Amino acid sequence: MKNNIKYPIKAVSDLTGLTEHVIRAWEKRYNLVIPDRTETNRRLYSKDDVEKLSLLSKASKSGYSIGVISNYSLEQLNQLFGEKEPYIKKEEITATDTTIDNVIENCISFVKILDKKAFEHELYSAQIKFSQPILIEKIITPLIERIGDLWKSGEIRIMHEHISTTIIRKFLTQIIDANLVDTNAPKIIIATPKGQLHELGALIVGVVASSDGWDVTYIGPDLPGEEIAAAIEKINPKVVALSIVYPSDDVLLDKEMLKISRLISSDTVVLAGGRSVLSYENILRKMNVKIISDLNEFRDQLALARLT
Repeated sequence: MKNNIKYPIKAVSDLTGLTEHVIRAWEKRYNLVIPDRTETNRRLYSKDDVEKLSLLSKASKSGYSIGVISNYSLEQLNQLFGEKEPYIKKEEITATDTTIDNVIENCISFVKILDKKAFEHELYSAQIKFSQPILIEKIITPLIERIGDLWKSGEIRIMHEHISTTIIRKFLTQIIDANLVDTNAPKIIIATPKGQLHELGALIVGVVASSDGWDVTYIGPDLPGEEIAAAIEKINPKVVALSIVYPSDDVLLDKEMLKISRLISSDTVVLAGGRSVLSYENILRKMNVKIISDLNEFRDQLALARLT
């Protein structure tokens, strides 16, 4: 599948070292890049846009006039600095355990010192360097688990866990919004049921679905069954995906799931996954909810749903 990942202007600013004001000014004055626009008129930049702006930033700091080199190609810009290969493509990078661990450890270090900007920059840099499957499955998912374990062990405070959740939530949401899908793409609703407050797993599922060409509607965490059912009735998705992470012993979850099953069409495929999903296996299977053990199985279920 063609890589359609786009980057919001804040991410581009972090990655290039240019302020958002300078990026906008250069666009207007020199027509350097032409970003896509969302329905709300937010700028979205391609990988090549980010690279070009990074090189122009470097050239400007080296004394070059932007007006003179504004029409240079990526290859020409790289030649200014004696680089034969203008760009290391994601597929050319070997994602060794060491490089992945470095990203995770850097993120954790930034969380501990509450360096929000450095944490965000590390995530956006990883998005540039690694393919999306590696980014999500080898970096983001283990990072979330590590942060949760550190909080449980008392090595970090609640505030550390909250700020990391806020940053990762924003990062994942931007990936979902930036993945371009066809107007006739199959639809999926993603949520967490009432009482399930942890939403990062749901957002990870949203990233995977959007990268596989699904039109994702994420309606949020901790939603009553009737609200999920109302969204299903309005959107009429092929698939509903529910994330169940914590707690694992909520006696009210059975009732919430029953509400959903009674209010939606039997044609709607309902998937459930997450760290605590097996704790509710009996009730989920009675309602014909398909339990997902990992992201590969989730992708398989999406592929099957496309055929129905």
